[in-house]
This record gives sequence, structure tokens and C-alpha cells, in this order.
Amino acid sequence: MSDETYYQADLAWVHHNGYSRHVEQTREGIAALLREHGIAPGREVLDVGCGGGLLARALLAEGFAVRGVDASPAMIALARATASGAEFDILRLPLGRTGRLPTADAVVSTGHVLNYLESAEDIAESLGEMAAAVRPGGMLAIDLMTERFCESRDPSQVHARVEEDWAIVTRFSRPEPHRFDRTITVFRRVDGDWRRSDERHRNVTFEGDAAVSILREHGLTARQRPAFGAEQLPEGLVVLVGARPS
Repeated sequence: MSDETYYQADLAWVHHNGYSRHVEQTREGIAALLREHGIAPGREVLDVGCGGGLLARALLAEGFAVRGVDASPAMIALARATASGAEFDILRLPLGRTGRLPTADAVVSTGHVLNYLESAEDIAESLGEMAAAVRPGGMLAIDLMTERFCESRDPSQVHARVEEDWAIVTRFSRPEPHRFDRTITVFRRVDGDWRRSDERHRNVTFEGDAAVSILREHGLTARQRPAFGAEQLPEGLVVLVGARPS
């Protein structure tokens, strides 16, 4: 596992303030899935890869008790400011022999968090750890980037966005099969001066069928869905929903 931390201070801030659309699209579907599986307000939800806490804040507003974990210290700092009623911890998957995820009545994750891990083996191990965190009668709902996500995109296209106090340029590449990389440059104005930061994000694709099999091996009745709810996700992102019998 790499020691590099994705989403350092400036990119975390830009992502939190400028790219909240995915959470806005998925939060209603996630809340509906929780209700569908009998997870009532007051029950505990673990948000894995919680980012800046936007989903945690929405779940708090629905009455759930929320705990979030993320590998990025900058994201955790934002989350603590965004959703002060939740608990947040810095934690990097897979945990292996170093510990276990806290158990919860529901485990949720958005933004294809597991695809940021170093290898397919790390993703498989983390899926097992997330499944093990689901209490009896509880459920899991996460999204995952499959190879179809990459095949449906032209990696030569560049994403650029300029706002008053920040700008971002993202370049894409496919260095090898089952990899989708982003080279991200951020310019952010702080105290009247502009500063630049660069990050390279390496994503590993993982197929939904394989993920479902792993979740089932760990005791969940798992299945794939095209989305959490009525939202339309980008082509090649799939949603995995699982439940642990009482």
C-alpha cells in the first residue's frame, strides 16, 4: 500500500467546495435504502471514505448517528467542520492486521473510494472488512468503478475549471489494463497569493460481479444496482447493496 495521501489540503478544499454534485445526487437514494432495510433514525451509519462530510451531514439531518472514516487528514478536518454532530477518524484501508473497522447498522460509501487502493487484492480485502463491519440485520451500500467506466471515456480529454479563487486542471491516462489515472493540478488563492499543488491519483478498476461474490462470502445477501436510488450515475459506476440477516 502506498504511503501517499490523496486529497491534500488544497485539492480537498476544492473538491469539497466545488464538486459536491455526486453526494447531492446520491444522498436521497442512500437514505431511501436505509429506510428500505429497516435502518431507523438513531441507528449507527459508518461512512467509509467520508470526504469533507457532506453525506454525513445529510444523514445526520435524517436522524442517523454517523461515524466517518477517511485516509485524508485534510478531508477529515473539513468533515469535522461540516458535520459537527458526527464522529470522524483518519483511517486507511485495508486495515489487515492493524485493526478492524468499527461495526455499524449500515456501512455506506460514495465516490468509488475503494478504487483508490493500490491493487485488486487491496480492494478485495477491504470489501471483506467493510462486510464484516455490518451488524446483524444491517446493510451495506457502496459504489464501485468498473472497467466499463474507463472504456466509455476518452483519456485524451482534459478537464479544466476556473473559479474566482481557484482553478483545476485534470489530465487522464490508462497506463495499463484496469488502471485509470488522474494528474490533477490545483491553483488556489489564499491570503491574496496564488499557490499551486499537484497530485496523481491512481484508480484500480474492479468488477461488480467479483465484488458481489466477496460480499456474499462474508455473509451478506449482495446484489448490483445501477444507482443508489433514482439518480443516474456515470456509465461504468455500479452500486453494490448487501444485507446481513438478523
